[in-house]
Amino acid sequence: MAVNGQEIVDYLKQFIGTPYQWGGNSLTSGVDCSGMVQQAYQHFGLSVARTTYDQIGQGKAVGMKDLAPGDMIFFDTDKGSAGPDHVGIYIGNGKFIHAPKPGKGIEIDDLKSGYYQDLFMGGRRISGIEGGGPNNDQDMTDSELPARLSSEELASEYGFAYSFLKSQPGVAKVFDDYVKNNLSKEAFQAELRNTKWWQENSDTMRQAQALKATDPATYEANLQATTVMVQQEAAKIGASIPPKKLKSIAEKAYATNMDEGALANVLGGYVKFVGGTLKGEAGAYENSIKSYASAQGVTLDDQSVKNQAALIARKLATEDDFKKSIRGIGPEIGGAVLAFFAEPRNRAIIQRLREAGLAMTEEGHAEGPRLLDGKTIVLTGSLRRLTRDEARDLVLRLGGRVTGSVSKKTDYVVVGEDPGSKADDARRLKVPVLDEAQFLTLVGR
Repeated sequence: MAVNGQEIVDYLKQFIGTPYQWGGNSLTSGVDCSGMVQQAYQHFGLSVARTTYDQIGQGKAVGMKDLAPGDMIFFDTDKGSAGPDHVGIYIGNGKFIHAPKPGKGIEIDDLKSGYYQDLFMGGRRISGIEGGGPNNDQDMTDSELPARLSSEELASEYGFAYSFLKSQPGVAKVFDDYVKNNLSKEAFQAELRNTKWWQENSDTMRQAQALKATDPATYEANLQATTVMVQQEAAKIGASIPPKKLKSIAEKAYATNMDEGALANVLGGYVKFVGGTLKGEAGAYENSIKSYASAQGVTLDDQSVKNQAALIARKLATEDDFKKSIRGIGPEIGGAVLAFFAEPRNRAIIQRLREAGLAMTEEGHAEGPRLLDGKTIVLTGSLRRLTRDEARDLVLRLGGRVTGSVSKKTDYVVVGEDPGSKADDARRLKVPVLDEAQFLTLVGR
């Protein structure tokens, strides 16, 4: 006669508080999660394997919405290894009983809590419990048939948390289609790469989105660390970030894995006078700019100084560029020229005119070759012969543009030692990858 699952639950409740003991098999003196399940079933004459990894292959698959008291429920709490590593027994009303970890005893927890719901892999109902099935869901007349996995188990097999797959509309549709056919991990991931979500997000951005959906506590901790880093970098260059902007900047920096140069470019837009002076690196540039201009007999207004200091802080110009712009000309013209080119709106107009085909040099006096005109470059990893700032300045001087993330519009990704995920993004998007020697050849060094 089949056992009612509620009887198993009632039996187990009397052992609440029994300490966790790895490898333990005693419901009174010490037991681990899979030992608790095995001993509870054994009391009612039901046989299951000793380990979590083997137990998930027994009985028939049960999704979260179909769980009943007495069912085994499995979790993937260690994303570093595939498969289940924790098990408990469902007791009804969204709760379960388990032996969680060293230092804690057998206890009841809420399956609907963010932590356990996101780590849930699936349930199993074994033969001998009302509504249960034989091991591995096999029809004994055709033992060749494989077990059919639940949606949560399939999600884990595919390498994602169920809650995340269901939170992305385009991905959810692909996942639902594949659940119906119980297809392989490889087949699902091949189709996933065709989704808009996959193609429009870098690997770093996909990881951040998945972490936010499946482990919000860890995501918030990482975001807070990035926020502190943004604040430190802002103080370093002298940027004053409005409180309402800080979170969005930190989220973008975290999701795109911004390097120092890319972050400086963003923060440079927030360089402002505080108490009549600029702060941080921008303040040092302010003093240098004013001193050099004064020595050349050029008077600059505060806006011109601020704009020029911001350009240098953002790594879009150098102090040498500034000096060249006023060297050898009179004070009035020098101040006017610098003020004009330091104004972002004017630079944007000039760039549009250049793109429209307007000649920017006098005939017969062509400027030197600009090997990277119109090219977008991404730098990742450490270079041996150049610092990152030197490489960035070289690209800018040759007419190129340096960005912090890889897209289909990127022309080259320069890869040094210990590159980050940008190298993988480049290969996935089929963007040309250059090592340091190839990069130096490209720029004529």
